[in-house]
Amino acid sequence: MKILLVNPGTEYKPRFRTYAVFPNGLLYMASVLEGAGHEVKVFDNVVSELTPPDYARDFAPDVIGFSVLTGPCIGNALIQSKEFKALLPGVKVVWGNVHATCTTEQTLKEEAIDFVVRGDGEYTLLELVNRLEKGDGDYAGILGLAWKDKEGRITINQPRPFIHNLDELPDPAWHLIDVPKYWDITLNTSRGCPFKCSFCYNIPFHQGHRADLSVERIVSQIEHLQKNYKVKFIRFFEDNFTFNRRRMREFCRTIIERRIKIKWDTESRADMSEEDVALMAKAGCTSVGIGVETGSKRMLEYLNKGIDLDEMGHTFWRFVRHGIMPRLYIMLAVPSETPADFKETQDMLRKMEDPPFMYMRFVPYPGTPLYEELVDNKRIKPPESLEEWAKFSVYFATRGNLSELSDEQITQALSHWAHTYASRRVMFTLRHNPRYLLGAVKNPSEFFKALGSLIKNSLPVAFNKNTNIKPLVLEAVPNKMSGKQEPRLISNYD
Repeated sequence: MKILLVNPGTEYKPRFRTYAVFPNGLLYMASVLEGAGHEVKVFDNVVSELTPPDYARDFAPDVIGFSVLTGPCIGNALIQSKEFKALLPGVKVVWGNVHATCTTEQTLKEEAIDFVVRGDGEYTLLELVNRLEKGDGDYAGILGLAWKDKEGRITINQPRPFIHNLDELPDPAWHLIDVPKYWDITLNTSRGCPFKCSFCYNIPFHQGHRADLSVERIVSQIEHLQKNYKVKFIRFFEDNFTFNRRRMREFCRTIIERRIKIKWDTESRADMSEEDVALMAKAGCTSVGIGVETGSKRMLEYLNKGIDLDEMGHTFWRFVRHGIMPRLYIMLAVPSETPADFKETQDMLRKMEDPPFMYMRFVPYPGTPLYEELVDNKRIKPPESLEEWAKFSVYFATRGNLSELSDEQITQALSHWAHTYASRRVMFTLRHNPRYLLGAVKNPSEFFKALGSLIKNSLPVAFNKNTNIKPLVLEAVPNKMSGKQEPRLISNYD
């Protein structure tokens, strides 16, 4: 069968097509499907200039799968699901990933969506596609699948066990994407996180499960990307690459012993030892993202972070001392956050000598403990449809404020952050990593490449377009296949 896998993107008609990472989940599913003899294409809205009519005309898929996170991409995925149904009336539309898993029944109430793949999707989607190819309409035995019959009755099958051995999966189908279009070359080498942060999607989605790709497979993927795409820098785009310390150390030692020339970035908890940080630096790690969230002891406990301020500070300076640039993620407008809590966060940043950081507005994710608390306390009203979820997610990502801070305080903080984002990063680097200057003199091409990266990643921060929340509306548009006028959901985010 012909399968189109879609990454709907996070912004409708983005002003800056700059930051894009590999759609790794879709690429793993594509490899599994191709291995079973199916024809697959990947439609990544983040980098592609193509449209649903292009794929309907030139590929005519039998099945279209959308990878949907809770966020602005819900609106885009809904728009395109309806558009594909209008263009290809017989096509089967499947949604998967976090949002569809956590809101399965609500997702299937949408007329344009036929199936939901819940949790790890590779084998569930493959089994569904094989049944569809044979014309077998008995879906009840497919673990991890949710579906509806011709009368619209919804059935949620038994869950499929999580994949424990990620090495059993083939490598991602990198040949299906235009690699040079991606700003960061990314690998996903683990799934899940065992920690229980009260705001995090991992609790309802991975349910404490954690699985890791072996070091040998990670290294083989790096070598493949180096050989075929001349890759010199890789970002491990996953929740916590450093959680499995034994694997992390083995990876670093393997890179060092084999003299593999690669620079890399990852996400880490703020609980790393001096020895581990030194090993990471020696193995080529140049930067890390750390979810500190707040500088308030009370808020750390409220968010169930399981870490204290002293350890966060120690880990931060260990990275700095070893030439690894830390970037901090800080949540803003969090429920119960007071001006005193916010001041403690600013005090923490001053003690860290004004490091690179990113504000992330709090968004209530379905199924998380904090979301359930807010619903129970009637602080938020649960969205009743996917269209409402699209508005809800964009609203909280751009305007929402469940804290005790005033809207003016939050606006001022975000404005100052956006206007100093680039300069703060440059100044911190010059203060604490002067070797970078020497490297710039010796290798100006790398310096200007890094400068270009900084500029491109700063533009979306300074000119964030997701500020006007207008309703999604229907309009009559011509079906490019039939020429008839048909309804299509369009976005009015402009």
